[in-house]
Amino acid sequence: MKKILVLLLPFIVLLNSCNNDSPTNNPPPPPAPPAQNSNLSLITYRYLVQDQQLLNQYRSRANKAVDVYKYSSDEIVALAEQGQLSGDVVIVEDLYDAHQLKKAGVISPYNAGTFGDYIPSRYIDNEGYWGGLNRWTMSFVYRPAAVNLQDMRKYGSILDPKYKGRIAMAHPDSSGLISMVAGMIAAHGEEPARIYLQTLKENLHAPPKGGDYEAISAVLRGNADVAFVNGSQFMRFKHSGNPELYKALDVLEMEIPTDNDGNNYFNITPICILNNAPFRNYGINLVEFLTIEENHGIFVEANLEYPVNVFTELPELLNFTFNLPQGKISAEMTENQLDKAAELVKQIFR
Repeated sequence: MKKILVLLLPFIVLLNSCNNDSPTNNPPPPPAPPAQNSNLSLITYRYLVQDQQLLNQYRSRANKAVDVYKYSSDEIVALAEQGQLSGDVVIVEDLYDAHQLKKAGVISPYNAGTFGDYIPSRYIDNEGYWGGLNRWTMSFVYRPAAVNLQDMRKYGSILDPKYKGRIAMAHPDSSGLISMVAGMIAAHGEEPARIYLQTLKENLHAPPKGGDYEAISAVLRGNADVAFVNGSQFMRFKHSGNPELYKALDVLEMEIPTDNDGNNYFNITPICILNNAPFRNYGINLVEFLTIEENHGIFVEANLEYPVNVFTELPELLNFTFNLPQGKISAEMTENQLDKAAELVKQIFR
């Protein structure tokens, strides 16, 4: 075991060095996006090579160039709350981020009819403020030899006393936990969610801190057996192109859990239109462009998240999760419980 740990240490250091999703205490406000020019403005938390390729295609099709401004989701929300978020289209990581933008009054309804029949209503806000580009979910990343596989298929299994001190989790502000808990409240009510969080906290190997990569590192070190993290984050890191890191992470496996009713408390990557959008119609057209089948597949595969377009094939690297759970919970049902979930998480973990 010591020999394996020594071999893994360089990759654990690299894993933590790439962790950009850790919350900070009262970060300084980011600079606001530049004043609008004649181009469409896209404000986004992630920008990949494939995204640029899609935007180049959009420019050729719509005869409209797109300027991209990259911020973390926390920075986007901070700009919104300071009244400094300007542009046309905004993409954030988490449904809770979109909820905060709505509360800040910076986004406007737009999506009635935008997504067509190929995006199920469970991924769309009925009021029209946001729609999901992708679906992702908090998952169990674990050492196979240390756990029972059947346990990894149910949310409640990690509450068993046998897992006391064996669970790792990121800081709640960076893990998607609030949206997951909101889904749980939507399905079962606030008190079961409270009990779940209290028991989960008792089973953690250490107070939650940092981002998903830090939780995964705890499992690699042998400090924990299960990391409760954004499964897509794990997959993106594993398939980042570093063969040695892939080998280190390949000793771990991932499972998407459900509750006893078959519900998975999924999250989405929301896309919104800003109130002050100078090119609102072009922005709506960009949303349509990114969600049609051929383009949506590129976007989904690049991000290693799950498609919301019913005609888009699952990325090959995610084929092992072919039985992606569905259940009765919608993104809107989750959003309706986000304020309760945020307060509950704050009470228990801070």
